Amino acid sequence: MVTPDGLVAITYNGEIYNAGSLRRELESVGVRFLSRTDTEVVLHGYAKWGPQELLRRLQGMFAFAIWDARSVEHGGRLVLLAAVDHAGMKPLYWHLSRGVLSIASTADALREAVDERPELDPLGLCHVLSLGYCPAPATVWRGVFKLGPAQFFEWSPGEGAPEVRAWWQHPEVIIEGDRTCTTPGESCAARASQFEQLITSVTREHLVSDVPLSLLLSGGIDSTVLACALAANDQHVPCVTLGLCGDDDESQAAAATAAHLGLEHQASFLESGSIPDLMRSVARSFDEPQGFGALLTMTEVARVARRRGTVVLAGDGGDEAFGGYAWHRPTARTSKQNIDASCDVSMTVARPGATSAERAAALSALASRSFVHNHLQNVMPRFHPAEAAALLAPLGAEYDEEIYASWLSVHDRDSLPSVRRRQRLDLFGFCPGSILPKLDRATMACGVELRAPFLDRRVLEWSLALPERGPEGSPGACEALAGQQSKAVLREYLRGRVPPAVLARPKQGFSLRVPMSDVIGSMLKAVNSSKLVSQGVLRADWESYVRTDAPNAQGRAFVVCALAAWLEERA
Repeated sequence: MVTPDGLVAITYNGEIYNAGSLRRELESVGVRFLSRTDTEVVLHGYAKWGPQELLRRLQGMFAFAIWDARSVEHGGRLVLLAAVDHAGMKPLYWHLSRGVLSIASTADALREAVDERPELDPLGLCHVLSLGYCPAPATVWRGVFKLGPAQFFEWSPGEGAPEVRAWWQHPEVIIEGDRTCTTPGESCAARASQFEQLITSVTREHLVSDVPLSLLLSGGIDSTVLACALAANDQHVPCVTLGLCGDDDESQAAAATAAHLGLEHQASFLESGSIPDLMRSVARSFDEPQGFGALLTMTEVARVARRRGTVVLAGDGGDEAFGGYAWHRPTARTSKQNIDASCDVSMTVARPGATSAERAAALSALASRSFVHNHLQNVMPRFHPAEAAALLAPLGAEYDEEIYASWLSVHDRDSLPSVRRRQRLDLFGFCPGSILPKLDRATMACGVELRAPFLDRRVLEWSLALPERGPEGSPGACEALAGQQSKAVLREYLRGRVPPAVLARPKQGFSLRVPMSDVIGSMLKAVNSSKLVSQGVLRADWESYVRTDAPNAQGRAFVVCALAAWLEERA
Protein backbone atom coordinates (compact mmCIF):
# COMPACT_ATOMS: atom_id res chain seq x y z
CA MET A 1 0.00 0.00 0.00
CA VAL A 2 1.22 3.52 -0.88
CA THR A 3 0.25 7.02 0.26
CA PRO A 4 -1.62 9.17 -2.32
CA ASP A 5 1.57 11.08 -3.17
CA GLY A 6 3.39 7.81 -3.88
CA LEU A 7 6.28 8.65 -1.54
CA VAL A 8 5.63 6.29 1.40
CA ALA A 9 4.88 2.58 0.94
CA ILE A 10 4.29 -0.28 3.36
CA THR A 11 4.30 -4.07 3.38
CA TYR A 12 2.64 -5.36 6.50
CA ASN A 13 1.65 -8.50 8.38
CA GLY A 14 -0.44 -8.53 11.55
CA GLU A 15 -3.42 -7.05 13.34
CA ILE A 16 -3.69 -3.65 15.05
CA TYR A 17 -6.37 -3.92 17.73
CA ASN A 18 -6.69 -0.18 18.34
CA ALA A 19 -6.77 0.67 14.63
CA GLY A 20 -10.27 2.15 14.94
CA SER A 21 -9.30 4.74 17.53
CA LEU A 22 -6.07 5.60 15.70
CA ARG A 23 -8.00 6.04 12.47
CA ARG A 24 -10.41 8.46 14.10
CA GLU A 25 -7.51 10.41 15.58
CA LEU A 26 -5.85 10.71 12.16
CA GLU A 27 -9.11 11.68 10.47
CA SER A 28 -9.56 14.47 13.04
CA VAL A 29 -6.38 16.14 11.75
CA GLY A 30 -7.34 15.87 8.08
CA VAL A 31 -6.01 12.47 6.98
CA ARG A 32 -8.23 10.89 4.30
CA PHE A 33 -8.52 7.10 4.13
CA LEU A 34 -9.20 5.09 0.98
CA SER A 35 -9.86 1.76 2.74
CA ARG A 36 -10.98 0.25 6.04
CA THR A 37 -7.72 -1.65 6.61
CA ASP A 38 -5.40 -1.39 9.58
CA THR A 39 -2.54 -1.43 7.05
CA GLU A 40 -3.53 2.06 5.93
CA VAL A 41 -3.73 3.19 9.56
CA VAL A 42 -0.10 2.12 10.10
CA LEU A 43 0.96 3.81 6.86
CA HIS A 44 -0.68 7.16 7.60
CA GLY A 45 0.33 6.93 11.26
CA TYR A 46 3.96 6.71 10.21
CA ALA A 47 3.61 9.61 7.77
CA LYS A 48 1.98 11.75 10.45
CA TRP A 49 3.82 10.78 13.65
CA GLY A 50 7.14 9.26 12.61
CA PRO A 51 8.54 5.85 13.63
CA GLN A 52 8.93 6.12 17.40
CA GLU A 53 5.57 7.75 18.06
CA LEU A 54 3.81 5.33 15.70
CA LEU A 55 5.27 2.28 17.44
CA ARG A 56 4.37 3.69 20.85
CA ARG A 57 0.74 4.09 19.80
CA LEU A 58 0.22 0.69 18.16
CA GLN A 59 -1.51 -2.03 20.18
CA GLY A 60 -1.36 -5.34 18.39
CA MET A 61 0.83 -7.90 16.68
CA PHE A 62 2.75 -6.82 13.61
CA ALA A 63 5.79 -6.95 11.40
CA PHE A 64 6.16 -4.31 8.73
CA ALA A 65 8.58 -2.51 6.46
CA ILE A 66 7.96 1.11 5.38
CA TRP A 67 9.80 2.72 2.48
CA ASP A 68 10.00 6.52 2.87
CA ALA A 69 11.12 8.63 -0.11
CA ARG A 70 9.69 11.98 1.03
CA SER A 71 13.01 13.66 1.72
CA VAL A 72 14.71 12.65 -1.55
CA GLU A 73 13.37 15.62 -3.52
CA HIS A 74 14.97 17.90 -0.90
CA GLY A 75 18.35 16.22 -1.14
CA GLY A 76 17.71 13.80 1.69
CA ARG A 77 17.93 10.03 1.77
CA LEU A 78 15.63 7.09 1.20
CA VAL A 79 14.76 5.41 4.50
CA LEU A 80 13.48 1.94 5.22
CA LEU A 81 11.84 1.30 8.60
CA ALA A 82 11.46 -2.33 9.69
CA ALA A 83 9.80 -3.25 13.01
CA VAL A 84 8.05 -6.00 14.95
CA ASP A 85 5.61 -5.86 17.84
CA HIS A 86 6.54 -5.72 21.52
CA ALA A 87 6.36 -9.51 22.06
CA GLY A 88 7.70 -10.66 18.69
CA MET A 89 4.41 -12.30 17.73
CA LYS A 90 4.95 -11.69 14.02
CA PRO A 91 8.31 -12.55 12.40
CA LEU A 92 10.61 -10.41 10.30
CA TYR A 93 13.80 -11.80 8.71
CA TRP A 94 16.46 -9.75 6.96
CA HIS A 95 19.58 -10.33 4.86
CA LEU A 96 22.14 -7.84 3.53
CA SER A 97 24.44 -8.74 0.64
CA ARG A 98 26.32 -6.46 -1.76
CA GLY A 99 24.32 -3.46 -0.62
CA VAL A 100 20.96 -5.13 -1.18
CA LEU A 101 18.70 -5.51 1.86
CA SER A 102 16.08 -8.26 1.64
CA ILE A 103 13.19 -8.65 4.10
CA ALA A 104 10.61 -11.43 4.47
CA SER A 105 8.20 -12.98 6.96
CA THR A 106 9.92 -16.38 6.89
CA ALA A 107 13.45 -17.65 6.39
CA ASP A 108 12.20 -19.88 3.57
CA ALA A 109 10.85 -16.90 1.61
CA LEU A 110 14.03 -14.92 2.22
CA ARG A 111 16.22 -17.74 0.94
CA GLU A 112 14.19 -17.77 -2.27
CA ALA A 113 14.54 -14.00 -2.67
CA VAL A 114 18.32 -13.60 -2.38
CA ASP A 115 20.78 -14.18 -5.22
CA GLU A 116 22.98 -16.69 -3.40
CA ARG A 117 21.21 -19.19 -1.19
CA PRO A 118 22.52 -19.01 2.38
CA GLU A 119 24.16 -22.11 3.80
CA LEU A 120 23.35 -23.71 7.13
CA ASP A 121 24.81 -21.88 10.10
CA PRO A 122 26.31 -24.28 12.66
CA LEU A 123 25.80 -21.75 15.47
CA GLY A 124 22.06 -21.64 14.86
CA LEU A 125 21.89 -25.43 14.67
CA CYS A 126 23.85 -25.74 17.93
CA HIS A 127 21.25 -23.52 19.57
CA VAL A 128 18.52 -25.84 18.27
CA LEU A 129 20.25 -28.91 19.70
CA SER A 130 20.91 -27.28 23.10
CA LEU A 131 17.93 -24.95 23.57
CA GLY A 132 15.37 -26.58 21.31
CA TYR A 133 15.17 -23.44 19.13
CA CYS A 134 17.35 -20.74 17.58
CA PRO A 135 16.94 -17.34 19.32
CA ALA A 136 17.08 -13.91 17.66
CA PRO A 137 19.05 -12.34 16.13
CA ALA A 138 20.55 -15.61 14.86
CA THR A 139 18.90 -18.07 12.49
CA VAL A 140 19.95 -21.48 11.19
CA TRP A 141 21.15 -19.83 7.94
CA ARG A 142 24.38 -17.88 7.50
CA GLY A 143 23.84 -14.17 7.00
CA VAL A 144 20.10 -14.37 7.70
CA PHE A 145 18.89 -12.57 10.84
CA LYS A 146 15.56 -11.94 12.56
CA LEU A 147 14.24 -9.17 14.75
CA GLY A 148 13.48 -9.93 18.39
CA PRO A 149 10.65 -8.55 20.54
CA ALA A 150 10.08 -4.78 20.27
CA GLN A 151 12.97 -4.32 17.85
CA PHE A 152 13.24 -2.08 14.81
CA PHE A 153 15.82 -0.53 12.52
CA GLU A 154 16.09 2.28 9.98
CA TRP A 155 18.30 1.76 6.96
CA SER A 156 19.24 3.60 3.78
CA PRO A 157 20.85 2.25 0.58
CA GLY A 158 24.62 2.45 0.76
CA GLU A 159 24.76 1.94 4.50
CA GLY A 160 26.23 -1.08 6.23
CA ALA A 161 24.35 -3.58 8.36
CA PRO A 162 21.26 -2.12 10.05
CA GLU A 163 21.57 -0.95 13.65
CA VAL A 164 18.84 -2.82 15.51
CA ARG A 165 17.30 -1.00 18.49
CA ALA A 166 14.45 -1.52 20.94
CA TRP A 167 11.36 0.69 20.82
CA TRP A 168 9.77 -0.64 24.05
CA GLN A 169 11.08 -1.97 27.36
CA HIS A 170 9.52 -4.49 29.74
CA PRO A 171 8.54 -3.04 33.14
CA GLU A 172 11.45 -3.14 35.59
CA VAL A 173 9.73 -1.43 38.54
CA ILE A 174 7.46 -3.44 40.83
CA ILE A 175 4.48 -1.58 42.29
CA GLU A 176 4.22 -1.20 46.03
CA GLY A 177 1.85 -3.61 47.73
CA ASP A 178 1.24 -6.03 50.55
CA ARG A 179 3.90 -8.74 50.13
CA THR A 180 3.12 -10.69 53.30
CA CYS A 181 -0.65 -11.30 53.39
CA THR A 182 -1.53 -14.88 54.19
CA THR A 183 -5.31 -14.76 53.73
CA PRO A 184 -7.46 -13.38 50.92
CA GLY A 185 -7.64 -9.65 51.47
CA GLU A 186 -8.84 -6.42 49.98
CA SER A 187 -5.68 -5.86 47.90
CA CYS A 188 -6.04 -9.29 46.26
CA ALA A 189 -9.69 -8.76 45.41
CA ALA A 190 -8.89 -5.27 44.11
CA ARG A 191 -6.26 -6.62 41.74
CA ALA A 192 -8.63 -9.29 40.46
CA SER A 193 -11.16 -6.53 39.81
CA GLN A 194 -8.55 -4.50 37.93
CA PHE A 195 -7.68 -7.55 35.88
CA GLU A 196 -11.35 -8.14 35.05
CA GLN A 197 -11.65 -4.67 33.55
CA LEU A 198 -8.38 -5.06 31.66
CA ILE A 199 -8.95 -8.51 30.15
CA THR A 200 -12.56 -7.72 29.23
CA SER A 201 -11.47 -4.60 27.35
CA VAL A 202 -8.46 -6.23 25.67
CA THR A 203 -10.45 -9.30 24.63
CA ARG A 204 -13.17 -7.07 23.17
CA GLU A 205 -10.58 -5.51 20.85
CA HIS A 206 -9.24 -8.94 19.89
CA LEU A 207 -12.75 -9.95 18.79
CA VAL A 208 -12.95 -7.37 15.99
CA SER A 209 -13.01 -9.46 12.83
CA ASP A 210 -14.68 -9.74 9.43
CA VAL A 211 -14.63 -13.55 9.63
CA PRO A 212 -15.80 -16.19 12.15
CA LEU A 213 -13.76 -16.67 15.34
CA SER A 214 -13.19 -19.57 17.69
CA LEU A 215 -11.35 -20.18 20.98
CA LEU A 216 -8.74 -22.83 21.75
CA LEU A 217 -10.07 -24.07 25.09
CA SER A 218 -8.14 -26.48 27.30
CA GLY A 219 -8.87 -27.51 30.88
CA GLY A 220 -6.36 -24.96 32.15
CA ILE A 221 -6.57 -21.51 33.70
CA ASP A 222 -5.49 -19.26 30.81
CA SER A 223 -7.93 -20.29 28.09
CA THR A 224 -10.69 -20.54 30.72
CA VAL A 225 -10.07 -16.88 31.59
CA LEU A 226 -10.54 -15.98 27.92
CA ALA A 227 -13.75 -18.01 27.78
CA CYS A 228 -15.07 -15.97 30.70
CA ALA A 229 -13.93 -12.73 29.06
CA LEU A 230 -15.78 -13.74 25.91
CA ALA A 231 -18.91 -14.40 27.94
CA ALA A 232 -18.50 -11.00 29.63
CA ASN A 233 -18.48 -9.44 26.15
CA ASP A 234 -21.61 -11.45 25.25
CA GLN A 235 -19.65 -13.32 22.58
CA HIS A 236 -20.56 -16.99 22.33
CA VAL A 237 -17.88 -18.20 19.97
CA PRO A 238 -17.31 -21.94 19.43
CA CYS A 239 -14.52 -23.61 21.47
CA VAL A 240 -12.07 -26.19 20.16
CA THR A 241 -10.11 -28.66 22.32
CA LEU A 242 -7.40 -31.12 21.31
CA GLY A 243 -7.74 -34.35 23.25
CA LEU A 244 -4.84 -36.73 23.76
CA CYS A 245 -5.94 -40.36 23.78
CA GLY A 246 -4.82 -42.49 26.71
CA ASP A 247 -3.98 -39.55 28.96
CA ASP A 248 -5.75 -36.94 31.05
CA ASP A 249 -6.53 -35.02 27.89
CA GLU A 250 -8.43 -32.08 29.41
CA SER A 251 -11.28 -32.45 26.90
CA GLN A 252 -13.86 -33.30 29.58
CA ALA A 253 -12.80 -30.36 31.75
CA ALA A 254 -12.93 -28.04 28.73
CA ALA A 255 -16.36 -29.37 27.78
CA ALA A 256 -17.62 -28.72 31.32
CA THR A 257 -16.34 -25.14 31.23
CA ALA A 258 -17.90 -24.50 27.81
CA ALA A 259 -21.25 -25.93 28.95
CA HIS A 260 -21.15 -23.83 32.13
CA LEU A 261 -20.62 -20.67 30.06
CA GLY A 262 -23.06 -21.63 27.32
CA LEU A 263 -20.38 -21.99 24.64
CA GLU A 264 -20.40 -24.52 21.83
CA HIS A 265 -17.60 -27.06 22.21
CA GLN A 266 -15.83 -29.53 19.92
CA ALA A 267 -13.02 -31.93 20.81
CA SER A 268 -10.67 -33.66 18.38
CA PHE A 269 -8.36 -36.46 19.48
CA LEU A 270 -4.73 -37.11 18.61
CA GLU A 271 -3.25 -40.62 18.67
CA SER A 272 0.40 -41.63 18.61
CA GLY A 273 -0.01 -43.33 15.23
CA SER A 274 -0.46 -39.95 13.54
CA ILE A 275 2.80 -38.54 14.91
CA PRO A 276 5.03 -39.37 11.87
CA ASP A 277 2.62 -37.63 9.49
CA LEU A 278 2.43 -34.64 11.82
CA MET A 279 6.23 -34.49 11.97
CA ARG A 280 6.36 -34.24 8.18
CA SER A 281 3.71 -31.49 8.21
CA VAL A 282 5.70 -29.53 10.78
CA ALA A 283 8.88 -29.97 8.75
CA ARG A 284 7.15 -28.42 5.75
CA SER A 285 5.46 -25.59 7.65
CA PHE A 286 8.23 -24.38 9.98
CA ASP A 287 10.98 -22.32 8.37
CA GLU A 288 13.33 -23.04 11.28
CA PRO A 289 13.60 -26.33 13.17
CA GLN A 290 12.59 -26.83 16.79
CA GLY A 291 12.90 -29.65 19.29
CA PHE A 292 9.56 -29.03 20.97
CA GLY A 293 6.77 -31.63 20.81
CA ALA A 294 4.09 -28.94 21.15
CA LEU A 295 4.73 -28.03 17.50
CA LEU A 296 2.88 -31.23 16.61
CA THR A 297 -0.09 -30.62 18.89
CA MET A 298 -0.37 -27.00 17.76
CA THR A 299 -0.34 -28.06 14.11
CA GLU A 300 -3.14 -30.53 14.74
CA VAL A 301 -5.34 -28.17 16.75
CA ALA A 302 -4.85 -25.46 14.09
CA ARG A 303 -6.30 -27.86 11.52
CA VAL A 304 -9.31 -28.45 13.75
CA ALA A 305 -9.78 -24.72 14.43
CA ARG A 306 -9.73 -24.00 10.69
CA ARG A 307 -13.00 -25.88 10.33
CA ARG A 308 -14.67 -23.32 12.62
CA GLY A 309 -13.23 -20.14 11.10
CA THR A 310 -10.07 -18.31 10.15
CA VAL A 311 -9.40 -16.38 13.39
CA VAL A 312 -8.78 -18.12 16.71
CA LEU A 313 -8.06 -16.83 20.22
CA ALA A 314 -5.65 -18.72 22.49
CA GLY A 315 -4.46 -18.50 26.08
CA ASP A 316 -0.76 -18.58 25.18
CA GLY A 317 1.21 -15.94 27.07
CA GLY A 318 -0.65 -16.45 30.35
CA ASP A 319 2.33 -18.25 31.87
CA GLU A 320 4.75 -15.53 30.78
CA ALA A 321 2.47 -12.73 31.97
CA PHE A 322 1.51 -14.26 35.33
CA GLY A 323 4.39 -16.56 36.28
CA GLY A 324 2.75 -19.91 35.61
CA TYR A 325 5.64 -22.13 34.54
CA ALA A 326 7.16 -24.66 36.92
CA TRP A 327 10.53 -22.91 36.71
CA HIS A 328 9.09 -19.58 37.92
CA ARG A 329 10.37 -20.00 41.44
CA PRO A 330 13.26 -18.67 43.57
CA THR A 331 16.66 -20.24 42.89
CA ALA A 332 19.95 -20.14 44.78
CA ARG A 333 22.77 -18.16 43.23
CA THR A 334 25.76 -19.94 41.72
CA SER A 335 29.41 -19.93 42.78
CA LYS A 336 32.73 -19.64 41.01
CA GLN A 337 33.52 -23.25 41.91
CA ASN A 338 30.50 -24.45 39.97
CA ILE A 339 31.66 -22.52 36.90
CA ASP A 340 35.06 -24.18 37.08
CA ALA A 341 33.40 -27.57 37.41
CA SER A 342 31.35 -26.91 34.26
CA CYS A 343 34.52 -26.16 32.30
CA ASP A 344 36.11 -29.38 33.51
CA VAL A 345 33.30 -31.70 32.44
CA SER A 346 32.46 -30.14 29.07
CA MET A 347 35.47 -31.75 27.39
CA THR A 348 34.38 -35.12 28.76
CA VAL A 349 30.86 -35.06 27.33
CA ALA A 350 32.07 -33.97 23.90
CA ARG A 351 33.34 -37.54 23.49
CA PRO A 352 30.90 -40.12 22.08
CA GLY A 353 31.97 -42.57 24.79
CA ALA A 354 30.90 -40.41 27.73
CA THR A 355 28.66 -42.18 30.21
CA SER A 356 25.13 -41.14 31.01
CA ALA A 357 26.27 -40.16 34.50
CA GLU A 358 28.95 -37.89 33.03
CA ARG A 359 26.44 -36.26 30.71
CA ALA A 360 24.04 -35.67 33.60
CA ALA A 361 26.84 -34.20 35.71
CA ALA A 362 27.82 -31.86 32.89
CA LEU A 363 24.28 -30.53 32.56
CA SER A 364 24.06 -30.04 36.30
CA ALA A 365 27.32 -28.07 36.27
CA LEU A 366 26.07 -26.04 33.31
CA ALA A 367 22.96 -25.04 35.26
CA SER A 368 25.20 -23.82 38.08
CA ARG A 369 27.17 -21.32 36.01
CA SER A 370 24.73 -18.41 36.32
CA PHE A 371 21.10 -17.49 36.84
CA VAL A 372 20.57 -17.47 33.07
CA HIS A 373 22.25 -20.86 32.57
CA ASN A 374 20.05 -22.24 35.32
CA HIS A 375 16.97 -20.76 33.71
CA LEU A 376 17.71 -22.19 30.28
CA GLN A 377 18.33 -25.63 31.73
CA ASN A 378 14.99 -25.48 33.54
CA VAL A 379 13.03 -24.43 30.47
CA MET A 380 13.90 -26.95 27.77
CA PRO A 381 17.04 -29.02 28.48
CA ARG A 382 18.42 -30.86 25.49
CA PHE A 383 22.12 -31.37 24.65
CA HIS A 384 25.02 -29.82 26.57
CA PRO A 385 26.71 -27.11 24.43
CA ALA A 386 29.84 -29.26 24.14
CA GLU A 387 27.71 -32.16 22.90
CA ALA A 388 25.97 -29.93 20.35
CA ALA A 389 29.31 -28.70 19.00
CA ALA A 390 30.59 -32.27 18.80
CA LEU A 391 27.48 -33.51 17.00
CA LEU A 392 27.84 -30.73 14.40
CA ALA A 393 31.63 -31.06 14.12
CA PRO A 394 31.33 -31.84 10.37
CA LEU A 395 30.16 -28.23 9.89
CA GLY A 396 32.99 -26.84 11.99
CA ALA A 397 30.69 -25.76 14.81
CA GLU A 398 32.12 -23.49 17.53
CA TYR A 399 29.81 -23.42 20.52
CA ASP A 400 30.35 -23.37 24.26
CA GLU A 401 28.71 -22.61 27.59
CA GLU A 402 29.11 -18.84 27.18
CA ILE A 403 27.62 -18.70 23.68
CA TYR A 404 24.79 -20.90 24.92
CA ALA A 405 23.58 -18.19 27.32
CA SER A 406 25.18 -14.88 26.26
CA TRP A 407 22.34 -13.88 23.91
CA LEU A 408 19.89 -13.99 26.85
CA SER A 409 22.24 -12.68 29.56
CA VAL A 410 22.05 -9.17 28.08
CA HIS A 411 18.36 -9.10 28.99
CA ASP A 412 18.79 -10.35 32.56
CA ARG A 413 18.04 -7.96 35.44
CA ASP A 414 19.28 -9.15 38.81
CA SER A 415 17.50 -6.22 40.48
CA LEU A 416 14.14 -7.88 39.82
CA PRO A 417 12.51 -10.39 42.18
CA SER A 418 13.23 -13.96 41.15
CA VAL A 419 9.87 -14.80 39.56
CA ARG A 420 9.67 -11.52 37.64
CA ARG A 421 13.27 -12.02 36.56
CA ARG A 422 12.43 -15.41 35.08
CA GLN A 423 9.30 -14.07 33.41
CA ARG A 424 11.44 -11.43 31.75
CA LEU A 425 13.90 -14.04 30.49
CA ASP A 426 11.03 -16.08 29.06
CA LEU A 427 9.63 -13.03 27.26
CA PHE A 428 13.01 -12.51 25.57
CA GLY A 429 13.83 -16.20 25.13
CA PHE A 430 11.43 -19.14 25.21
CA CYS A 431 8.34 -17.14 24.21
CA PRO A 432 9.60 -15.39 21.02
CA GLY A 433 12.08 -18.18 20.24
CA SER A 434 9.78 -21.18 20.55
CA ILE A 435 6.20 -20.46 21.65
CA LEU A 436 5.35 -17.69 19.18
CA PRO A 437 6.91 -19.33 16.09
CA LYS A 438 4.94 -22.45 17.08
CA LEU A 439 1.70 -20.47 17.08
CA ASP A 440 2.43 -18.41 13.98
CA ARG A 441 3.75 -21.11 11.64
CA ALA A 442 1.25 -23.80 12.65
CA THR A 443 -1.76 -21.54 12.22
CA MET A 444 -0.54 -19.71 9.12
CA ALA A 445 0.06 -23.07 7.42
CA CYS A 446 -3.66 -23.77 7.90
CA GLY A 447 -4.82 -20.30 6.88
CA VAL A 448 -5.70 -19.31 10.45
CA GLU A 449 -4.82 -16.11 12.31
CA LEU A 450 -4.13 -16.67 16.01
CA ARG A 451 -4.55 -13.90 18.58
CA ALA A 452 -3.15 -14.06 22.12
CA PRO A 453 -4.76 -11.47 24.46
CA PHE A 454 -2.43 -12.35 27.35
CA LEU A 455 0.49 -11.04 25.29
CA ASP A 456 -1.18 -7.69 24.69
CA ARG A 457 1.21 -4.94 25.75
CA ARG A 458 -1.28 -3.49 28.22
CA VAL A 459 -1.66 -6.86 29.95
CA LEU A 460 2.12 -7.34 30.19
CA GLU A 461 2.72 -3.83 31.50
CA TRP A 462 0.16 -4.46 34.24
CA SER A 463 1.05 -8.03 35.20
CA LEU A 464 4.85 -7.66 35.21
CA ALA A 465 4.64 -4.76 37.65
CA LEU A 466 2.69 -6.74 40.26
CA PRO A 467 4.47 -7.71 43.47
CA GLU A 468 5.39 -11.40 43.62
CA ARG A 469 6.10 -13.82 46.45
CA GLY A 470 7.68 -12.41 49.57
CA PRO A 471 11.20 -13.26 50.78
CA GLU A 472 12.28 -16.91 50.80
CA GLY A 473 9.23 -17.96 48.81
CA SER A 474 6.66 -16.89 51.40
CA PRO A 475 3.33 -16.01 49.81
CA GLY A 476 2.94 -12.40 48.76
CA ALA A 477 -0.06 -10.32 47.78
CA CYS A 478 -2.58 -12.37 45.78
CA GLU A 479 -0.23 -15.36 45.80
CA ALA A 480 -1.77 -16.44 49.09
CA LEU A 481 -5.17 -16.78 47.45
CA ALA A 482 -3.95 -19.91 45.70
CA GLY A 483 -1.93 -21.25 48.60
CA GLN A 484 1.45 -20.75 46.90
CA GLN A 485 -0.06 -21.69 43.53
CA SER A 486 0.78 -19.52 40.55
CA LYS A 487 -1.62 -17.21 38.72
CA ALA A 488 -3.51 -16.27 41.85
CA VAL A 489 -4.95 -13.14 40.24
CA LEU A 490 -6.41 -15.27 37.45
CA ARG A 491 -7.76 -17.82 39.91
CA GLU A 492 -9.45 -15.13 41.95
CA TYR A 493 -10.97 -13.72 38.75
CA LEU A 494 -12.35 -17.17 37.87
CA ARG A 495 -13.71 -17.90 41.34
CA GLY A 496 -17.50 -18.21 41.06
CA ARG A 497 -17.42 -17.96 37.27
CA VAL A 498 -16.49 -21.57 36.45
CA PRO A 499 -16.85 -25.00 38.10
CA PRO A 500 -14.54 -25.30 41.16
CA ALA A 501 -12.84 -28.34 39.59
CA VAL A 502 -11.21 -26.05 37.03
CA LEU A 503 -9.33 -24.19 39.75
CA ALA A 504 -8.19 -27.45 41.33
CA ARG A 505 -6.68 -28.95 38.18
CA PRO A 506 -2.87 -29.22 38.09
CA LYS A 507 -1.06 -27.43 35.29
CA GLN A 508 -0.37 -29.67 32.28
CA GLY A 509 0.73 -27.38 29.49
CA PHE A 510 0.33 -27.99 25.78
CA SER A 511 3.20 -30.42 25.29
CA LEU A 512 2.87 -33.72 23.44
CA ARG A 513 1.52 -36.17 26.04
CA VAL A 514 1.19 -39.42 24.11
CA PRO A 515 3.34 -42.60 24.30
CA MET A 516 6.34 -41.67 22.19
CA SER A 517 8.92 -44.44 22.70
CA ASP A 518 7.87 -46.59 19.73
CA VAL A 519 7.32 -43.59 17.45
CA ILE A 520 10.65 -41.99 18.33
CA GLY A 521 12.41 -45.34 17.93
CA SER A 522 11.17 -45.78 14.36
CA MET A 523 12.03 -42.19 13.42
CA LEU A 524 15.52 -42.52 14.89
CA LYS A 525 16.16 -45.53 12.65
CA ALA A 526 15.55 -43.32 9.63
CA VAL A 527 18.06 -40.64 10.69
CA ASN A 528 21.10 -42.55 9.37
CA SER A 529 19.64 -42.60 5.85
CA SER A 530 18.53 -38.96 6.06
CA LYS A 531 20.27 -35.96 4.55
CA LEU A 532 21.17 -34.85 8.04
CA VAL A 533 23.81 -37.59 8.13
CA SER A 534 24.42 -38.33 4.44
CA GLN A 535 25.20 -34.66 3.69
CA GLY A 536 27.61 -34.37 6.61
CA VAL A 537 25.62 -32.11 8.91
CA LEU A 538 25.53 -34.53 11.84
CA ARG A 539 28.48 -36.72 12.81
CA ALA A 540 28.20 -40.39 11.82
CA ASP A 541 28.35 -41.73 15.40
CA TRP A 542 25.56 -39.45 16.64
CA GLU A 543 23.62 -42.33 18.22
CA SER A 544 26.06 -42.55 21.13
CA TYR A 545 24.80 -39.12 22.26
CA VAL A 546 21.14 -40.21 22.14
CA ARG A 547 21.17 -43.33 24.30
CA THR A 548 17.93 -44.19 26.07
CA ASP A 549 19.61 -43.81 29.47
CA ALA A 550 21.01 -40.35 28.70
CA PRO A 551 19.58 -37.32 30.55
CA ASN A 552 16.60 -35.78 28.72
CA ALA A 553 16.66 -38.87 26.50
CA GLN A 554 13.31 -38.31 24.80
CA GLY A 555 14.01 -34.62 24.29
CA ARG A 556 17.39 -35.41 22.73
CA ALA A 557 15.87 -38.01 20.45
CA PHE A 558 12.99 -35.74 19.42
CA VAL A 559 15.19 -32.80 18.46
CA VAL A 560 17.42 -35.03 16.29
CA CYS A 561 14.36 -36.53 14.57
CA ALA A 562 12.80 -33.11 14.09
CA LEU A 563 16.02 -31.69 12.64
CA ALA A 564 16.34 -34.65 10.25
CA ALA A 565 12.73 -34.28 9.06
CA TRP A 566 13.13 -30.51 8.65
CA LEU A 567 16.33 -30.81 6.60
CA GLU A 568 14.72 -33.40 4.28
CA GLU A 569 12.38 -30.63 3.12
CA ARG A 570 15.12 -28.06 2.51
CA ALA A 571 18.45 -29.69 1.67
